[in-house]
Amino acid sequence: MARLAAILIDRKRDDKFRSGTPKLLHPCAGQPLWRWAHDAVLNAGAGTVVLVGDSASAEALREQLPVVATFDEALRAVGQASGYFVAYADAALMHPEDLADLAAEGSDAGGVRLPKLEAEGEGVEATFAFVPAAARKALTGLPGPGLLPAGAKGDQSGVVVDSWESTLRVTDRRDLADAEAWLRSRIIDGHLGAGVTFVDPATCYVDAQVRIGKDTVVHPFCFLTGETVVGARCQVGPFTRLHDSKLDDGAVVEQSVLNKARVRSGATVGPWSRLRPGADIGEDAHTGSFVEVKNSRLGKGAKAGHLSYLGDAEVGEGANIGAGTITANYDGKAKHATKIGKKAFIGSGTVLVAPVEVGDGAVTGAGAVLLRGRNVPKNGLVAGVPAKAIEKRKA
Repeated sequence: MARLAAILIDRKRDDKFRSGTPKLLHPCAGQPLWRWAHDAVLNAGAGTVVLVGDSASAEALREQLPVVATFDEALRAVGQASGYFVAYADAALMHPEDLADLAAEGSDAGGVRLPKLEAEGEGVEATFAFVPAAARKALTGLPGPGLLPAGAKGDQSGVVVDSWESTLRVTDRRDLADAEAWLRSRIIDGHLGAGVTFVDPATCYVDAQVRIGKDTVVHPFCFLTGETVVGARCQVGPFTRLHDSKLDDGAVVEQSVLNKARVRSGATVGPWSRLRPGADIGEDAHTGSFVEVKNSRLGKGAKAGHLSYLGDAEVGEGANIGAGTITANYDGKAKHATKIGKKAFIGSGTVLVAPVEVGDGAVTGAGAVLLRGRNVPKNGLVAGVPAKAIEKRKA
């Protein structure tokens, strides 16, 4: 059997979004609005998708989709198929299952197949349809005010769908908000079915691309966005935002904000930590209250518990970062690196002026200011402003 194809429609109309951004490019539950209809027809079996329209959205999508002006051009673009899904490109709530049901309807329904609601017993305003190859002529002509071409002729039949919201469109920002709520509910419901616990699903927001492992618990008031990946048996939240971040199995993040960060197995973050791009918290490591980490790696078992900034730093295994520690990584012109060795002990209030290195097992006294290039040797001890060696510690 020949493949299925899909034609999405977005014609120029009154712009109820009142936006400088084309409607279909507005984000909705983690991806551009157009991707929901696009992915729905793909998941229902379509192998080719073409957009028919003259809207600002259609123009903006030319590099991502084939865009044509008429149904005749669309048919030429997709070629021969066993059937054609036709849908509005802003019908973001379509269920692939409903589309597949239209396509699978028996041969006695040979004409255009439209959805109808079982509860209503009547047809609804069509936002999607299936046109079998035998009814291909119904797709010739210019776009009209409705779903099908102006003057489309041929038999039509209704196919029952259970999900009434799948027949809705997004025409303004109120619709967008409604669609986002529906889609996020579906996303979380999918995670619940896959073995993830949400303590209060109504207060959590999870984007479409997010992946979560089994037996992870997501507490109230959490935002998981972008390409975030959460492993198995993690604890997330409450009051946590993860964006484009990765948590390995068994990681714990509480009341913290992570952006393009990595938290490895057994590590704990928060409450009130901020991990910026490039932050990498090693196995069993810990960052705590008001600790900010940027482009830095904490080794296995390292700890930064309180009120510290670690930027462009490498912290060795088992090192302890005292409260109020700052890696002064920026000299006004360029960023510089700090290296802290294994099991080093950085005293409270230490300022490390990069570039600088603190050796394995070394200690800085409370309030020390270690100037750039004044490296501390293995097992060394420094204190003061500027920091100076006090004694040689025994290995």
